[in-house]
Amino acid sequence: MTHIKPRLLRVEVVGDLPVLWATLQRLNLPATLDCHYPAPLHWKGPLSPGEVLAVWLLFIVSQGDHCLNHVQSWVDQHQTTLAALLAKPVVPTDLHDDRLADWLTRLGDGDSFHAVERDLNQQTVRVYELPTDLVRIDTTTANSYADVLSEQGLLQFGHSKDDPNRPQFKIAAAVLDPLGMPLATAVVPGNATDDPLYVPAIVAVRQSLGVGGRTYVGDCKMAALATRAFVAAGGDFYLCPLSQAQLSLAQRHELLLPVWLGTQVLQKVSRPGPPGQPDERVAEGFYVDVELTAEVESKEVRWTERRWLVRSKAYAVAQQEALERRLSTAERCLRELPTRKRGKKQLFHTELMAAAEVIMKRERVEDLLSCTAQAVMTRQKKRGYGGRPPTEKTDVSFEIEVRRDDKAIEEKKREMGWQVYGTNGVGMSLTQVVWAYRGQYRIENDWSRLKGRPLGLTPLYLQDEVRIEGLVYLLSVALRVLTLLEWQVREGLRKDGSKLEGVYAGQAGRKTARPSAELLLGVLKTISLSVIEVNGQTHTLLSPLTKVQKRLLKLWELPTDLYGKLTRGFPKGKRS
Repeated sequence: MTHIKPRLLRVEVVGDLPVLWATLQRLNLPATLDCHYPAPLHWKGPLSPGEVLAVWLLFIVSQGDHCLNHVQSWVDQHQTTLAALLAKPVVPTDLHDDRLADWLTRLGDGDSFHAVERDLNQQTVRVYELPTDLVRIDTTTANSYADVLSEQGLLQFGHSKDDPNRPQFKIAAAVLDPLGMPLATAVVPGNATDDPLYVPAIVAVRQSLGVGGRTYVGDCKMAALATRAFVAAGGDFYLCPLSQAQLSLAQRHELLLPVWLGTQVLQKVSRPGPPGQPDERVAEGFYVDVELTAEVESKEVRWTERRWLVRSKAYAVAQQEALERRLSTAERCLRELPTRKRGKKQLFHTELMAAAEVIMKRERVEDLLSCTAQAVMTRQKKRGYGGRPPTEKTDVSFEIEVRRDDKAIEEKKREMGWQVYGTNGVGMSLTQVVWAYRGQYRIENDWSRLKGRPLGLTPLYLQDEVRIEGLVYLLSVALRVLTLLEWQVREGLRKDGSKLEGVYAGQAGRKTARPSAELLLGVLKTISLSVIEVNGQTHTLLSPLTKVQKRLLKLWELPTDLYGKLTRGFPKGKRS
C-alpha cells in the first residue's frame, strides 16, 4: 500500500477578518466610499479606492494599529484570505504606504467625508434597527509631535490634560446612545473654544437622522444660551448641567434655601438593590420652570426650561470627604508652622500669620478655619561656674491655636453634591434626567478607544495637518465598527437573558453580559486556514470553530458557515 505524505503549502491566520469584512459590507462602506471618492484618473490595480480603504480598516481594527508602513507586509501575510473575502486578487502593493497617505489627504480635504458619514448613519440605523432618540456630544484634545505651522493651522497650543508642552488639535463628536457609535466627527484647531462646536455637530446629526423629537446630552459647555435656543427651535430637546455663567452661586443658594429650611419636597431616585435588600438611594431633587427667550437665525424663540436641582449622594459624600481631608491637612500644617526646622529661621507673629493665610488659601478653607499665634516665654537659669555669676535666659517661641467654624463647615457640607441640569424636555422625570446624564461616560469610553487602545491615535507623528484630519475620520469609522460589534452581542445577550462564557483567557468559566469588542474579536484570533497538497490535488482545511466562536456568529446574525464559505473561495494555487 502506497502512502502519500501531504505537503503543507501555506497557513494563514484568518482570525476576525471575515467578521469584520461582513460588517463593512453591511454598512455598504466600500460602495459608499467609491461614490464619494471616485477613482483618480491614473488609478491602477483590481481594487477600487473604497476597497483599498476597507482593507486598511480591516488591518486597523484587527491589529489595533494605524501605521501606514505596517499595512503592506500584513497584506502579504494575509493575501489569499483577503482575495477570498473580496473575490478578486489583492496585491500587497495595492496598499503601499504612499497610496494610503494619499487616501488620508483625500479624507481630510473638503467636506466629502461628512457626506460619507451621513450615508453610513442612514445605512447603519436601517440595517441594525438602532434607536435614535438620544445623542451625546463632547470634545477632546489630541497631542502631536508635529510643529505649529501657523496661527490659523490645525495644531495649536491650548489647554491640555494630556501634555501641555506639545501642540494639539481638538475633536468634537456626536455619538448615538447607548452604543457610543460616532454619528458626526469634526476636527478643529487645538486652541478653539468648545461652545461653538455643539451647533455644527447637531446640524450634522439632523442631516442624517432628521429634525425634531431627539434629545441631545452634553456637558456644561453645551449650556450656552445660543446652543440651547438652537436645539429648542428645531423641536429637539437638550439636557446639560448649567454652570455659574448660567446660574450664579447666589441664585443657587436662593433656590436651595427651602430645602435647607425643610419646606421643599424632594423627589427620590433609587437603584434596585440585591435580592432581598432595599433599593439604594442615589439622588434626590426638585425642579423649577423658567421662561426663556433668544434669537435664532434672526427669529425670536421662546421656550420653557425645566431646571432640575439634583443632589447626588455619592458626589456629596466624595466632596465632604475631600473637604475633611483639606481641613485636616490645613490644621496639621498650621500647627507645625512654629516648629523650628534645621536651616530655617524662626518665624515671628507677623510672618506666622502670613504663612497661615497662605496655607488656608491653598487648601481652600480660609472661611472655615481661624487661627491665632501666641508667644510663649520660657526662662532658663544657668548656674554660675568658675567665677561667673548665675544667669537667666529667656526664650520666646510661638504656639498656633486652630479653631474650626463648625457652623460654617456644616453649611458648606450641605451645599455639596448639588448640580443644576437644564432641559426643555419638561416631560422628563427626575429619574430619566439622572440616568440620562450619568450615561455620559459612554462617550468617554469612545475617547479612550480612539486615543488609546486599540485605535491608538496618540501620540501622533504625522506632520501634514490635512492627513491628521483624514486619520481622525478614518479612525472614527473603525470606532463605528467596534461599537456595532460590541452592541450587537450585548443586545443579544440582554434579550436572551444570558451571559457569555469562554471569552477570558485563563478563566474558562468566567461569564459576562457586557463583553467588549476587543475581547470578542480576540476570541476569533485562533481561527486559521491551511492549504495542503495531497497526490497533486490542493485542499483547504479550516481549524474547527469553538463553541463560543459559533455562538458569536449567531449573536452577530452572521451565517454559521461564514468561515466555510471562505475555504471555498480560498485560492488553490501557489502564491506568487
